[in-house]
Amino acid sequence: MATHIPRTLSPDAIDTLTELTQILTKFRSAQASARREAAAASSSNLNNPSSSGNPTSHPGGIGTPAPGAVTGTTPLPIPTSNSTTSATAEGSLFNAKDVPQATDNLKHKLQRARQAVLTLPDIGRTIAQQEVEIKELEERKKKQVEMLARIREEGLQFARLEQSRADEEGERMVE
Repeated sequence: MATHIPRTLSPDAIDTLTELTQILTKFRSAQASARREAAAASSSNLNNPSSSGNPTSHPGGIGTPAPGAVTGTTPLPIPTSNSTTSATAEGSLFNAKDVPQATDNLKHKLQRARQAVLTLPDIGRTIAQQEVEIKELEERKKKQVEMLARIREEGLQFARLEQSRADEEGERMVE
Protein backbone atom coordinates (compact mmCIF):
# COMPACT_ATOMS: atom_id res chain seq x y z
CA MET A 1 0.00 0.00 0.00
CA ALA A 2 1.67 3.20 -1.18
CA THR A 3 1.08 6.35 0.80
CA HIS A 4 1.22 9.67 -0.98
CA ILE A 5 2.03 12.68 1.17
CA PRO A 6 0.40 15.96 0.13
CA ARG A 7 2.74 18.67 -1.13
CA THR A 8 1.50 20.98 1.62
CA LEU A 9 2.89 18.58 4.24
CA SER A 10 6.58 19.17 3.61
CA PRO A 11 9.20 19.33 6.38
CA ASP A 12 9.41 23.11 5.93
CA ALA A 13 5.65 23.43 6.23
CA ILE A 14 5.57 21.69 9.61
CA ASP A 15 8.87 22.92 11.07
CA THR A 16 7.50 24.77 14.06
CA LEU A 17 10.36 24.21 16.48
CA THR A 18 12.78 26.40 14.55
CA GLU A 19 10.31 29.26 14.37
CA LEU A 20 9.30 28.93 18.03
CA THR A 21 12.96 28.82 19.07
CA GLN A 22 13.64 32.05 17.19
CA ILE A 23 10.70 33.81 18.85
CA LEU A 24 11.70 32.61 22.31
CA THR A 25 15.33 33.57 21.70
CA LYS A 26 14.27 37.12 20.83
CA PHE A 27 12.03 37.31 23.90
CA ARG A 28 14.72 35.91 26.20
CA SER A 29 17.33 38.27 24.76
CA ALA A 30 15.01 41.19 25.40
CA GLN A 31 14.50 40.05 29.00
CA ALA A 32 18.24 39.56 29.52
CA SER A 33 18.88 43.00 28.11
CA ALA A 34 16.33 44.45 30.53
CA ARG A 35 18.03 42.70 33.45
CA ARG A 36 21.44 44.02 32.37
CA GLU A 37 20.05 47.55 32.08
CA ALA A 38 18.41 47.25 35.50
CA ALA A 39 21.64 45.93 37.02
CA ALA A 40 23.61 48.76 35.41
CA ALA A 41 21.10 51.31 36.72
CA SER A 42 21.22 49.91 40.24
CA SER A 43 25.03 49.78 40.24
CA SER A 44 25.19 53.39 39.08
CA ASN A 45 22.81 54.29 41.91
CA LEU A 46 25.11 52.54 44.38
CA ASN A 47 28.06 54.53 43.06
CA ASN A 48 26.06 57.76 43.38
CA PRO A 49 24.88 57.86 47.03
CA SER A 50 23.00 61.13 46.63
CA SER A 51 20.39 59.52 44.36
CA SER A 52 20.04 56.07 45.94
CA GLY A 53 20.17 56.98 49.63
CA ASN A 54 17.34 59.48 49.50
CA PRO A 55 13.92 57.98 48.78
CA THR A 56 12.54 61.37 47.88
CA SER A 57 15.07 61.80 45.08
CA HIS A 58 12.60 60.10 42.73
CA PRO A 59 9.74 62.31 41.62
CA GLY A 60 7.09 59.90 42.91
CA GLY A 61 8.80 58.95 46.18
CA ILE A 62 9.33 55.39 47.45
CA GLY A 63 8.28 52.59 45.11
CA THR A 64 8.28 54.76 42.00
CA PRO A 65 10.89 53.75 39.45
CA ALA A 66 13.49 56.27 38.48
CA PRO A 67 13.15 57.88 35.06
CA GLY A 68 14.55 55.54 32.42
CA ALA A 69 14.35 52.47 34.71
CA VAL A 70 13.25 49.22 33.13
CA THR A 71 9.84 48.01 34.28
CA GLY A 72 7.71 45.03 33.23
CA THR A 73 5.87 47.17 30.70
CA THR A 74 8.90 48.87 29.18
CA PRO A 75 9.22 47.85 25.53
CA LEU A 76 12.61 46.33 24.78
CA PRO A 77 14.58 46.31 21.53
CA ILE A 78 14.60 43.10 19.52
CA PRO A 79 18.06 41.59 19.21
CA THR A 80 19.36 41.82 15.66
CA SER A 81 18.67 38.65 13.69
CA ASN A 82 18.25 37.54 10.09
CA SER A 83 14.93 35.89 10.94
CA THR A 84 11.88 36.91 8.99
CA THR A 85 9.49 34.83 11.06
CA SER A 86 8.71 37.49 13.62
CA ALA A 87 5.78 39.76 12.99
CA THR A 88 7.73 42.67 14.40
CA ALA A 89 10.33 44.36 12.25
CA GLU A 90 14.00 44.31 13.10
CA GLY A 91 14.97 47.19 15.30
CA SER A 92 11.45 47.71 16.67
CA LEU A 93 10.42 47.02 20.23
CA PHE A 94 9.60 43.54 21.54
CA ASN A 95 7.84 42.79 24.80
CA ALA A 96 5.43 40.23 26.22
CA LYS A 97 2.50 41.88 24.41
CA ASP A 98 4.20 41.18 21.06
CA VAL A 99 4.48 37.40 21.58
CA PRO A 100 0.93 36.54 20.34
CA GLN A 101 1.45 38.58 17.18
CA ALA A 102 4.87 37.03 16.64
CA THR A 103 3.43 33.52 16.99
CA ASP A 104 0.52 34.08 14.56
CA ASN A 105 2.51 32.64 11.65
CA LEU A 106 3.34 29.62 13.77
CA LYS A 107 -0.34 29.11 14.66
CA HIS A 108 -1.35 29.29 10.99
CA LYS A 109 1.39 26.85 10.03
CA LEU A 110 0.08 24.33 12.59
CA GLN A 111 -3.48 24.77 11.32
CA ARG A 112 -2.37 24.10 7.73
CA ALA A 113 -0.43 21.02 8.89
CA ARG A 114 -3.51 19.66 10.69
CA GLN A 115 -5.57 20.10 7.53
CA ALA A 116 -2.91 18.37 5.43
CA VAL A 117 -2.74 15.44 7.86
CA LEU A 118 -6.49 15.00 7.60
CA THR A 119 -6.14 14.51 3.83
CA LEU A 120 -3.80 11.53 4.27
CA PRO A 121 -5.28 8.19 3.23
CA ASP A 122 -6.51 5.86 6.00
CA ILE A 123 -6.15 8.59 8.62
CA GLY A 124 -9.46 7.54 10.17
CA ARG A 125 -8.46 3.92 10.77
CA THR A 126 -8.44 2.69 14.34
CA ILE A 127 -5.51 1.00 16.06
CA ALA A 128 -7.41 -2.30 16.00
CA GLN A 129 -7.85 -2.05 12.22
CA GLN A 130 -4.16 -1.32 11.80
CA GLU A 131 -3.22 -4.28 14.04
CA VAL A 132 -5.39 -6.59 11.90
CA GLU A 133 -3.64 -5.36 8.76
CA ILE A 134 -0.22 -5.84 10.41
CA LYS A 135 -1.11 -9.45 11.31
CA GLU A 136 -2.27 -10.09 7.73
CA LEU A 137 0.96 -8.62 6.35
CA GLU A 138 3.07 -10.67 8.78
CA GLU A 139 1.23 -13.85 7.70
CA ARG A 140 1.73 -12.94 4.04
CA LYS A 141 5.44 -12.38 4.69
CA LYS A 142 5.71 -15.75 6.47
CA LYS A 143 4.11 -17.52 3.46
CA GLN A 144 6.47 -15.73 1.06
CA VAL A 145 9.52 -16.74 3.13
CA GLU A 146 8.29 -20.37 3.16
CA MET A 147 7.73 -20.22 -0.61
CA LEU A 148 11.23 -18.83 -1.21
CA ALA A 149 12.75 -21.55 0.99
CA ARG A 150 10.86 -24.25 -0.95
CA ILE A 151 11.91 -22.78 -4.31
CA ARG A 152 15.51 -22.61 -3.10
CA GLU A 153 15.44 -26.25 -2.03
CA GLU A 154 13.92 -27.30 -5.37
CA GLY A 155 16.60 -25.28 -7.17
CA LEU A 156 19.35 -27.01 -5.18
CA GLN A 157 17.83 -30.45 -5.97
CA PHE A 158 17.66 -29.54 -9.64
CA ALA A 159 21.30 -28.37 -9.59
CA ARG A 160 22.41 -31.63 -7.89
CA LEU A 161 20.49 -33.70 -10.44
CA GLU A 162 22.04 -31.76 -13.32
CA GLN A 163 25.48 -32.12 -11.77
CA SER A 164 25.06 -35.88 -11.40
CA ARG A 165 23.88 -36.17 -15.03
CA ALA A 166 26.88 -34.15 -16.19
CA ASP A 167 29.18 -36.37 -14.13
CA GLU A 168 27.63 -39.54 -15.66
CA GLU A 169 27.99 -38.17 -19.18
CA GLY A 170 31.59 -37.21 -18.45
CA GLU A 171 32.37 -40.75 -17.23
CA ARG A 172 30.75 -42.29 -20.35
CA MET A 173 32.81 -40.15 -22.65
CA VAL A 174 36.01 -41.10 -20.83
CA GLU A 175 35.35 -44.84 -21.20
